[in-house]
Amino acid sequence: MTTKTQSPARAASKAKPQERPAKSKSGRLVALRRLIADLRSEWRKITWPDRETTRKLTLLVIGLATVLGLILGAGDAIFVRLWNLLGGL
Repeated sequence: MTTKTQSPARAASKAKPQERPAKSKSGRLVALRRLIADLRSEWRKITWPDRETTRKLTLLVIGLATVLGLILGAGDAIFVRLWNLLGGL
């Protein structure tokens, strides 16, 4: 009868994983400060549109949403009438 022996690598992989030590509060504070600094840096890189471009694009979105709403509403009304006609037979 043969006995199975595990290789050291396999035995190590089945061992309990070591827990990471918890970060200290000062480490978390440093990480938070770094995050805020990075956010500020990225915020400054944004190219904001001017007032006129913002106004035009806002009106375009409102107009398209209105037109699409009217098209969908008309289609819905047509299908409701057809459904009622078919249901009345």
